[in-house]
Amino acid sequence: LLQEAGTGDVAVTFNPAGTQVQFDVGHARLIANLIQGTFPNYEQLIPSNYTTRTEVSVGDFVRETRIASIFARDGSGIVRVIASPGEGSDPGSLHITARAEEVGDNEGVLDAVVEGTESKIAFNGRYLTDVLNVIDTDRVALETTSPSSPGVLRPVGDDRFIHVVMPMFVQW
Repeated sequence: LLQEAGTGDVAVTFNPAGTQVQFDVGHARLIANLIQGTFPNYEQLIPSNYTTRTEVSVGDFVRETRIASIFARDGSGIVRVIASPGEGSDPGSLHITARAEEVGDNEGVLDAVVEGTESKIAFNGRYLTDVLNVIDTDRVALETTSPSSPGVLRPVGDDRFIHVVMPMFVQW
C-alpha cells in the first residue's frame, strides 16, 4: 500500500466502537479488526542468558543447513547442531547433521568461535534456514542454554534483530 501511495498521504480512521482501523491510501482501502486484550510481553520469551555462544559465517551456516535439510526431509525436518569449543589455539567448530533413513547421514563442519561449554540442540531445518536467509550481516551468533531451551540468533554487529527458534526434542 505504501508503494501505491508514493509520497501521498495515508488517512487512518477508527470506527466508532474502536474495533476496526481503516487505512486509505490512494485508490486502496485496508480495513483491519483490532484484537482485544493486551499484547503478550514477548521479551519474557527471549532467553536473557546462555551457556554457549557460537559465532559463525552466515553464508556457511545457510549452506550447511540447506544441505542438511535435504537429508532431514524424511525425519520431520530435524537438523542437529553441535557447537564445540576449540582447545588451545584450535578454533571451535559447529557440526550440522541430519539423517535420512534410506540415504544415510549428512554432516557439515564449520569453523566457529565458541564461548562456553559444548552445546547440542536440534531445530527444524526450515525454521533455521528462514531466519538465516534474512540476516544481512556476515556473521551470526547462536546462543544456547540446553537442548530443550530456545536458541537465539543475533546478527553480529546489529542489535536491532533477535530471532528465537524453538528446539525439537531428539534423543542424543
